[in-house]
Amino acid sequence: MNLIESFRIALQALLSNKLRALLTMLGIIIGVGAVIGMLAMGNGFQGFLNSQFAQLGAGNFYVAPFIDSNRIDVLTSARLMASDAQAIMQPGRAPAVSQVSIEFSGNAQVSAGGERRTYSVRAVNPEWFEVTPQDLGPGRLFTSGENQDRARVAVLGSIVAERMFGDINSAVGQRLDLNGVGFDVIGVLTTPEGTFSIGADPAEAIFIPYHTGVARLYRNQVNDRIDVSIITIKAQSVNEVDEAIRQVTAVLRDQHRLTYQDNDFSIINPEQIAAQLNSVIGAFNSFLGLVAGISLVVGGIGIMNIMLVSVTERTREIGLRRAVGAKQRDILLQFLIEALVLCLIGAAIGTLLGYGFSLVGTFVLVSLFNAEGAEATVNMSNIMLASGIAAIIGIIFGFFPALQASRLNPIEALRTE
Repeated sequence: MNLIESFRIALQALLSNKLRALLTMLGIIIGVGAVIGMLAMGNGFQGFLNSQFAQLGAGNFYVAPFIDSNRIDVLTSARLMASDAQAIMQPGRAPAVSQVSIEFSGNAQVSAGGERRTYSVRAVNPEWFEVTPQDLGPGRLFTSGENQDRARVAVLGSIVAERMFGDINSAVGQRLDLNGVGFDVIGVLTTPEGTFSIGADPAEAIFIPYHTGVARLYRNQVNDRIDVSIITIKAQSVNEVDEAIRQVTAVLRDQHRLTYQDNDFSIINPEQIAAQLNSVIGAFNSFLGLVAGISLVVGGIGIMNIMLVSVTERTREIGLRRAVGAKQRDILLQFLIEALVLCLIGAAIGTLLGYGFSLVGTFVLVSLFNAEGAEATVNMSNIMLASGIAAIIGIIFGFFPALQASRLNPIEALRTE
């Protein structure tokens, strides 16, 4: 008996008992669907998270004036100054560092054209726009000279410009008040809304020169320990981030005269955070694989049971085949193929259901967590893996019934009513 004929007979046997076959395949369908669906969602969100962290800039890391929140002296111990950023950029002190930008941010009442709203105002030096690239629309960015002269100029995020002045083109040249201090709008960023950023969304923020902000808006908030909210540092290359972190840590400890004390600052490395999140997603996928594996085993037991019933029901058929010349291996192969077909059809149905589930699940999660851009991603390798495991389950759990069928005595089988 050739394989094509064996598959045809197997399909006929399954079609003659459609409901029983479907119920038998449920374990396989659920197991494969769980693997495909959850891995597709995991892959989609893993790609989304990686793309979000990539928006922070390749090779960037951050220094913040925060330490262990469990320490009661956190407020008096934390320290970060603009002079620290200058020390990092001194020749020879941190050669693995390419650029440094500083920022002090807070909220302010914004008034213009009768509109009054509260927005995040980020006081940054001009280098910030280079270290953290942004899309510039109409107008321009402020210069180092304007920063040093404490010029009252502002660059608006696109959403701020639209809400305060109607559209981004009309905003340039207008004037607005930040906590009662007048600023001239010189440019508008067109960075998309929802862009991942350390700090407020650039589309919903206002950017002013650092020295202007510290002197005019935040003079009551800065002190001799903290006059910078965060320092953004760009390494010479992605491969030099770890070395740059080591050098920056040494410079800051020297600046803060720390010997045996703990750091009074924190270093945030997005690559490490991304790696940790990917590790969590990987562990979750492994757990799902274990659950799906259990489901597949349960499905395999169901297949073995139904194949044993099938052997009992078709005893006379087996006797007839043996009587006309079928060998033991032909009978063995026939029932193995039937078990295999059951599993493969179950895997195919499970793949379709899993993909559908992943689309619905991804839509719900995107809506809940505002994760625009996350898409369910089904890898062919996952489909092949799930189908391969289902096929192995079919062969393993179908072998015993097939072996029992092949060992039936033809004469006794023909006598069966």
